Amino acid sequence: MIYLGFTEAEKLGTIKRYVADHDIRNTVVISPNKFPLEFDWTDNVEWSDTIQYVTFYRLLQEIHADTLVVLSEPLRTQNRYELTYNCIRAFLNQTSHQIIFQYLPQIDTRDDFMILFDFDTRSRWKRRKWDINLILDNCQVQVRPLPIEFNRIAVPTSAATKKKYVKERARRFEKLGARDPHTIPRNLYLIGGKDKLAHIETVGTPQLSLFGGKGNRQYVARNQRLNRDNITTYANADETAVPYTIVEFPHRFIEFTDFMKRAGQTRFDVLTAGLKVDDWYFTRYTNWLERINETYASFSE
Repeated sequence: MIYLGFTEAEKLGTIKRYVADHDIRNTVVISPNKFPLEFDWTDNVEWSDTIQYVTFYRLLQEIHADTLVVLSEPLRTQNRYELTYNCIRAFLNQTSHQIIFQYLPQIDTRDDFMILFDFDTRSRWKRRKWDINLILDNCQVQVRPLPIEFNRIAVPTSAATKKKYVKERARRFEKLGARDPHTIPRNLYLIGGKDKLAHIETVGTPQLSLFGGKGNRQYVARNQRLNRDNITTYANADETAVPYTIVEFPHRFIEFTDFMKRAGQTRFDVLTAGLKVDDWYFTRYTNWLERINETYASFSE
């Protein structure tokens, strides 16, 4: 069975009930180090260790028909045939007992969900793309939709910043060659950082915030270049400092999803400079959110 959006406490309760109801002799939990799901009565395996010979062959010997395999947050890449996924499939072929927990149903597109579907169905339809009828006919999915929301807050942008942006954009396009074109927005997005820092230092997040008044807010940025105590990075953010205001989005959606899960926050103020690249990123993430909501809606139709 696949569970979407469950808390850690809900995961534990679900596992305990399943073990009691199905005469399970041993339980193997596979989860990434970023989000360990560890209990004293389970065999806890780090997600990336499954491809190591010592772990892979041990689990092949120890997983039997009365073993429960729990996959917690296993959606780590969009490559459906990634080696770790293939190793996990081998484990699942040795038992009929599996539980899959995932925070969001996808990394980017709804086809990502089919990786979770493969885990729950012994990969019988490994080459099929998203098909809600196929999914609902062959596995059970419990969905707790996350109320994700983005609130745009415009930041005054200086003429000097706009001039620098135009110059840097032209320079990067000229030197792009055969390199990944996404290197251009990745780098241009950082140019508005100084104006955002000035906004943070002098104005703070105004009443337009999703969270009310100005207060002593915390911010999250791609790196530590802004060098301010209340600005952290996505890798270092956690639930102790929420709510965070977004200085700039990460380029990779999975980095943002990891941040959301670690911080436990789903509603975000987003600082946007008056630059086209800021518009591009905000639109890119609102489109991403629309895709997630469309997937949620598919399960409720």
